[in-house]
Amino acid sequence: MPFDIDEIYHADWSVGAKGRWKVHARRINDRDEGWCIDDMSPVGDIAPFINQLCQDGQTKTIWLGLDFPLGLCRAWYEKSGFENFASVLDWLSTPQGQGFFDICDDQTQITPNRPFYPARAGAKGSVKRAHLASGLGVDAFSDLHRACEKATATRNEAAVPFWTLGANQVGKAMLHGWQNLLLAGRDRGFHIWPFDGDLARLSQTPGTTLIETYPAEIYGWLGLHEMTLPSGRFAKSRQDARRDAIAQLMPILESRGIVMEPSLYQRIANGIDNANGKDDAFDALIGVIGLIMIAMGKRAENLPDTAMIRDQEGWIIGQLANLPAS
Repeated sequence: MPFDIDEIYHADWSVGAKGRWKVHARRINDRDEGWCIDDMSPVGDIAPFINQLCQDGQTKTIWLGLDFPLGLCRAWYEKSGFENFASVLDWLSTPQGQGFFDICDDQTQITPNRPFYPARAGAKGSVKRAHLASGLGVDAFSDLHRACEKATATRNEAAVPFWTLGANQVGKAMLHGWQNLLLAGRDRGFHIWPFDGDLARLSQTPGTTLIETYPAEIYGWLGLHEMTLPSGRFAKSRQDARRDAIAQLMPILESRGIVMEPSLYQRIANGIDNANGKDDAFDALIGVIGLIMIAMGKRAENLPDTAMIRDQEGWIIGQLANLPAS
């Protein structure tokens, strides 16, 4: 079903400011005419960004997609004693909850109240995933995945957020995003999907809703990995592959009512170079396209109707259910 919203942002998040890029899209005049992607820029100072979302959200319905986890795995709740994500956020807003954001230097420091590890790689073999599983009292490292992070038919498993080592880790960006955007935005009245309701409910009135996305998931919706590109197999890390993918995507998107501001297209038609954000900005672009598809009703929300998902773990928007039998 389509959703009657006004603006969509997607932000690719990183601890470093150079890696934080956002893309914006707006409704085209008549609400039946489609969407226009009209800006790609660094997030910049986070406080003014939040202020802008608050101000615009007084009269507009806004979605902000974020590519870091919004929610925690069921195994963590079982060990921590928290009942739901709302109570976790309440706790994180107190002095007692601040230790949660300190990444453990040593395996002996790992507890449910301080579950992120390791702070650094250390000597070869000195840091192990088994340390994290043992410290959090679970049988296997894989138990620390949320249901939505497990492998699907179209993509590999996502990273376990608590594990903060390696190129694919997401935990450090998650902690930064929670401290600097999620908690601050919640204090200012932002909604968090799906904990505050499904998209139908959250899109009924003006305001800003934070939505978890996974650009790798959206690649599958768009068929990026199956595209035949002049530069060869698609890989977002290569500028020529980004260039060819953008060139092939735009006619497809235009046929679906999604257009791009000409000046923006001219700026990124070369595949988004380093000065314009490279693959960070590209992921933000793919993320906003995915959210537009959902807003237009071309991709379902696909939110599982289980208390574990809606109250504790959260979900990756648009992902088909991949729940374990229980």
